[in-house]
Amino acid sequence: MAKSSPRFVAVLGARFGALNIEKKLLAPLGVRLVEGDGSNEEETAVLCREAEIILCGGAPEIRAALMHKLPRLRAIVRYGIGVDTIDLSEATRRGIFVANVPDYCIEEVATHALALVLSWARKLPVATKKTEDGDWEVAPLVPLQSPRDSILGLIGFGRIAQTLARNARALGFQVWAVDPYVERKTVAAKGAKPVALTQLLRGSDFISLHAPLTSKTHHLIDAKALALMKPTSYLINTSRGGLVDEGALFAALKQGRIAGAALDVLEDEPWPLDSPLRSIEHLIVTPHCAWYTERSKDELRRKACAEVIRVLRGKAPKNLVNPEVLKHRIVAKGNG
Repeated sequence: MAKSSPRFVAVLGARFGALNIEKKLLAPLGVRLVEGDGSNEEETAVLCREAEIILCGGAPEIRAALMHKLPRLRAIVRYGIGVDTIDLSEATRRGIFVANVPDYCIEEVATHALALVLSWARKLPVATKKTEDGDWEVAPLVPLQSPRDSILGLIGFGRIAQTLARNARALGFQVWAVDPYVERKTVAAKGAKPVALTQLLRGSDFISLHAPLTSKTHHLIDAKALALMKPTSYLINTSRGGLVDEGALFAALKQGRIAGAALDVLEDEPWPLDSPLRSIEHLIVTPHCAWYTERSKDELRRKACAEVIRVLRGKAPKNLVNPEVLKHRIVAKGNG
């Protein structure tokens, strides 16, 4: 009996080391994995020429020009939540499924965001720098404000923000939130005060970003938004780097118009060595690691592979980002 031809799945921009989980889950379906970093379009096109599905991390962009070179491509599955690196309209036009994993790393990102908030609430970067310099005084930290006297403003109120709100309230923070896609009664039921964006910017002591990156939210935090913030307030971003105009943030921090910031995501990653933000003292930068624990990493990989398996079996992904694509193709009944 002749052996069936292998089915190719390309893995791009993964940061997991050996693909042991992917191989274990996909090998029974006759899948052969090919791997690359996705940084060069021509090389990626050659690597993926036989691929039915692309599993991609956050770094590689999958735009129309690349899709045009991959006629066998049936689906793109993101190792993660955001899909701003994928041309959704072109994928939909070509009948290509785009799926993500929206329900992992919820606790991890909420915990990381809270850790960044608390780092500035206690001014830990200032305290550690002063002690390193031999200063053993409280004076450089004055004033410190109790969480009970602080307002944490959340821009975006999805799963992660709701978890952060719960955890922050347990420490005494007052929580405000704005999200045009979440009803005010839902915000209130989750323990946050629904407010307008302008009120949140003007009144919050800490502002944490939890919105997706879209054409409407790109540079949501620009010079105008930063000008509304209190000079004693801090900006926290664990969502997408493009939400913040880094030039405007640099100016606001340099001129002391806000007290500080903490960023786990940047517009350009890795952090460029010539970034002006590197000269700012009142800034915490972490390497896009808010999502990470061993548990969340393995969960992400298993759930992404589950979407690949659904497509290989002729079904639509469970977490389909572009449902309009169903008008362009026929799928098996039972899209589970």
